[in-house]
Amino acid sequence: MQYITLSHQLEENSPVHFNLRKPKIVPNSQITKGDGYNSFIITAENHSGTHIDAPGHFIEGGKTISEYQPYELIYGNPLILDVRKGPNEIIELQDINEINLNHVDCLLFRTGFEVYHDEHPEKYLTQNPGISPEAVYWIRQNFQGIHCLGIDTISMSSYQNPEPGRQAHLNAFMDDEKLGKPLLLIEDMKLGSIKTEELDWVMVVPWQIKGIDSAPCTVIAKLS
Repeated sequence: MQYITLSHQLEENSPVHFNLRKPKIVPNSQITKGDGYNSFIITAENHSGTHIDAPGHFIEGGKTISEYQPYELIYGNPLILDVRKGPNEIIELQDINEINLNHVDCLLFRTGFEVYHDEHPEKYLTQNPGISPEAVYWIRQNFQGIHCLGIDTISMSSYQNPEPGRQAHLNAFMDDEKLGKPLLLIEDMKLGSIKTEELDWVMVVPWQIKGIDSAPCTVIAKLS
């Protein structure tokens, strides 16, 4: 039995979207300076690092991540789907429409673009693969047991293709009875070389901050 994290540690040099301020981690009280204890001041926008987007991110009045209960963030049937994509490429409907996703509740896309996270952060930020709005809509239409999507890129939205990326988010979050519950989206994941058959369950633990639309998170996985 083994437990691992599928999330990157947040650092000052963590790649974050260009519209966001870089994280700051500043020593405050420090034992080395004669203080009685250590403490730090952490400044980070709520879409920094590995984070989970909830409907409130794009939908006025949509459910915020702080409104989700713990049981809604535990997934007993996760699947890592290898969909290898190069710079600026999109996960299209034809990449997934012949795959049986019955019984899956959390679908994690492994594009392979994670390799640029540390070594080439500018490429990771500006040339990332994304997912098409048609693919997101098809998942919601046909597999309503899926409640969460994740990806090993900075965003579900390709930086070079912002409008399809915006629509993909809207398709994930819009409230439509015919499509089941809105999806949650985990971005900037660390999926590495884990074999999907090793995954037992996945649990997402967002920062507990009341009222925010989305939050940085720790993604914990149990391997069988």
